[in-house]
Amino acid sequence: MEQVGFVRKVVKDRAELEVRRASGCGSCKGCSAGCETKTHVITLKNDLNVKVGDLVELEGEPKSILKYTFIVYMIPFIFLMVGIFASSGYFKAHGNPNYEILSFLVGIVALFISFFVVRSLDKKIAENDEGAIKMTRIL
Repeated sequence: MEQVGFVRKVVKDRAELEVRRASGCGSCKGCSAGCETKTHVITLKNDLNVKVGDLVELEGEPKSILKYTFIVYMIPFIFLMVGIFASSGYFKAHGNPNYEILSFLVGIVALFISFFVVRSLDKKIAENDEGAIKMTRIL
């Protein structure tokens, strides 16, 4: 995955980049009507010694991007499903007539807990600085 980023700010060995989101939007005739793509701000290690205002080429490692996508989307889903099905079996076995509603509530609580798990994993990944996205060259 290759994209172009605009350097907004440089602090010590980190560069803050503005990246336009790549999407299917932009290829239809309707975009002449003012369709706008959103930008994301990311912070990367400044290996290329970029300066504010530079355009840089960014390259993403597909394996890492898929791993992070799995973490962000699948962990909450897994927590939700495990919460619902495990508590459903528990409440049903104990003869609770409202086991479906209670199981749903336990699933929602598990989903809420999963966001803290994902957040802690995100911090751990950021500390390791594995570099799923890297600056490859200045344009």
